[in-house]
Amino acid sequence: MIWQCPLCAKPLTLGKEAWHCSNRHSFDRAREGYVNLLPVYRKRRKEPGDSADMLRARRRFLKAGYYRPLVEAIAALLPHKPGRKLLDIGCGEGYYLRELESAGWHGHGLAGVDISKSGVRMAAKSDSAAQFVVASNVNLPVASNSVDNLLRIFAPAPDGEMLRVLKKGGQLLDVAPGPDHLWTLKGQLYKEPRKHPAPKLVEGLYPEVDMRCCFPFELRGHEAIADFLAMTPFAWKGCREARAELEQQDSLVLEADFIVRRFIKRTLVGEGTAAVWRK
Repeated sequence: MIWQCPLCAKPLTLGKEAWHCSNRHSFDRAREGYVNLLPVYRKRRKEPGDSADMLRARRRFLKAGYYRPLVEAIAALLPHKPGRKLLDIGCGEGYYLRELESAGWHGHGLAGVDISKSGVRMAAKSDSAAQFVVASNVNLPVASNSVDNLLRIFAPAPDGEMLRVLKKGGQLLDVAPGPDHLWTLKGQLYKEPRKHPAPKLVEGLYPEVDMRCCFPFELRGHEAIADFLAMTPFAWKGCREARAELEQQDSLVLEADFIVRRFIKRTLVGEGTAAVWRK
């Protein structure tokens, strides 16, 4: 994978103190080890992305292992292969990359991007081997055709941008909420709850695997319930009174429903029903 300058798209040389391009654009490495490649003019607000409080709540929830079946599914579909690198787009505080390291990936082959500086800072502090960058998925500071594996979990990203950075034969593992994800909780917070729509295919990528990962989990204790609500859009959506009542419960049984898909970058030859994917 090749990082590129967000200002001129030239390749970046990675130094210990800073990354720089041939046009003398330079980006300092923070004390924690990450690099900020998000130009000010691409920010819609001063601190875009998830807040530090939301990220800390998510870290506590994920560290408790509630989504362990999803982690195992991801690791099974993205086994480490020598020489291959992986980029997590929308990495948050780095939980899934750390779990992939535990599953056999080498930290030096992993990298994460997130628009939240708080998330990237937390990720870098917890993993000194992987590379972490503050950037937007809309304009990834990554050279075209340079990524072996992309991981996207609940993160918005343009199809064209993912297609651009993947190598030929490269893989995208995409995780999206299934129709029944947190359905019980939605019923308690919304007057008219709606199920998640089926995710669309990623244009230009061959769909190789499409599976559901469904499992129940139980939140025990007020703190665990409060953390879960704080790390999701439920923190500010839905009925406040119902949310307050949920936080007072001793336990909460919910259902997780994920759609996990693996795509491969291949060439589509022909048109209409006669079109075929070429390896």
